[in-house]
Amino acid sequence: MSRAAVAVLGAGVLLVGCASSNDDSGTDTPTASGDVVTGMVNEQPDPGSAVAGGTMTYGVQVLVPSLDPTKTAARGGSGGEAFAAVYDVLMSYDTASGEFEPKLAESLATADDGATWTLKLRDGVKFSDGTTLDANAVIASIDRYNAGKGNGAELWLASVESAQASDPTTVVFKLKTPWMRFPSMLALGHGMIVAPSSQQGDKFTAVGAGPFTEDLYTPSVERVFKANPSYYGGNPKLDKLRMVALNGPQANLESLNSGQLDVAYIRGLTSAINSAKSAGYPGYIDVLNAGSAEIVNNREGRPGSDVRVRQAIGYALDTTLIDQRVENGEGLPGSELFGPTSQWHVDTPGIAYDPEKAKELLNQAKADGYDGTLDYTVLSEPKDHAIGLAVQSLLQAVGFDVNLILANNAGDIVQNVYVKHDFDLAHAGIGMYESILDLGLFSTTNSTSMANTAGYANPAMDQLIADLQQAKDNSSTLAVIGKIQTLWNETVPSAPIGGLTSFWAWQKNVHGVVPTATGIMLFDQAWLGAK
Repeated sequence: MSRAAVAVLGAGVLLVGCASSNDDSGTDTPTASGDVVTGMVNEQPDPGSAVAGGTMTYGVQVLVPSLDPTKTAARGGSGGEAFAAVYDVLMSYDTASGEFEPKLAESLATADDGATWTLKLRDGVKFSDGTTLDANAVIASIDRYNAGKGNGAELWLASVESAQASDPTTVVFKLKTPWMRFPSMLALGHGMIVAPSSQQGDKFTAVGAGPFTEDLYTPSVERVFKANPSYYGGNPKLDKLRMVALNGPQANLESLNSGQLDVAYIRGLTSAINSAKSAGYPGYIDVLNAGSAEIVNNREGRPGSDVRVRQAIGYALDTTLIDQRVENGEGLPGSELFGPTSQWHVDTPGIAYDPEKAKELLNQAKADGYDGTLDYTVLSEPKDHAIGLAVQSLLQAVGFDVNLILANNAGDIVQNVYVKHDFDLAHAGIGMYESILDLGLFSTTNSTSMANTAGYANPAMDQLIADLQQAKDNSSTLAVIGKIQTLWNETVPSAPIGGLTSFWAWQKNVHGVVPTATGIMLFDQAWLGAK
């Protein structure tokens, strides 16, 4: 699979360069937007002392074929937990405070407003092969990750001037320009430190300093990890952590109900999420902004290369109507990049539904020779198919001739949309994760990014993304996001149609599961109580 391709997440598909949003909402105090409550829900009473032993089974959406972090973006439910189990993370995202905190690292600090960052490592941390995780190992792992074009490598190389070991436990990062959100880069692939012994020629073996080591892998079925007794945080309470791939959110809910799962990732299906929440399952709910979107191919030779066509698509989509047809009005419709549940939500609205404006723009394009045809790729899955039919009808109502192309499986969408770019319009997701704001917008929108699936290129947007990176505080960040939303409305790189809610639900005897960046669940302190 191309590194500019996708991670498949249940009912839909998201870019591996997925941007930032509320898959990490910045608060564990539940916050509501309409009927959606984000953060920890159905919280358990004090469970008492932790109990050692047992196997915890987690139902994910995707089992990554490789534990090499350069191969797949680390995201919750689609590989991130597996990577974190083996490698841990230098920095973790505290969903209660919205801040990044040291985890595998001892500290990360800047003394010059973000131009230089000093990373201190814990003393005595060992990889599972017995070698020391020191500053040189961190630098070697990051260099390997960038050379392998891991998710975020482009932004790192564009932003970081150098990384040097000032002593065995200290790495100094010098940046090209100040960047106060730089710690976010050490919470995902760059912060998952791969041991030097992992790569032997073409052979890769997953060796890290995390709480678990790989024990068994059966492709498309399960991946089993066993406790790492040399883990710096102490011997994990669990004997084993088992991840299984099931067929979507409803299947995960049913397996949770039957007791086959201890933890279930229920993504994007409002009815299943509401059922799990009403049943009293504890867990973590969050919203992926722009997690549901119509990706427009902006490349030359495609209808979307004409900004009037892109604008017509944007104005033609009634996100509220789509939500009513697909989610019975229970979803989070909206054309903005960051929805109401996000700390990055701004007053600037997304592009408004205006069918007359859509007709006017489309007629202008037709007058210049465009025939009005769009080849629209949608996954042949009930929810996505329903979205596809609703979008098709709205576009045809303003004068488009839409050929609905149903992909048999997510692999077909990966190849045709994300690898070959053989589409005019495709239903997938842009995906704005709260914790990795800069990475997300750069990956999906910057003109030089390999993960820019739409092929959108605009120097003004590139400059705004650079301005965002250099913003010193939340107030200035929000001001830049408002400008980005305004330019997005004017140029319509693609068309968001709503946020995507996910629920990481677990049994009442499950304790110590901690969410971090992009909805990755950390299991180093997890344990199973009596049922």
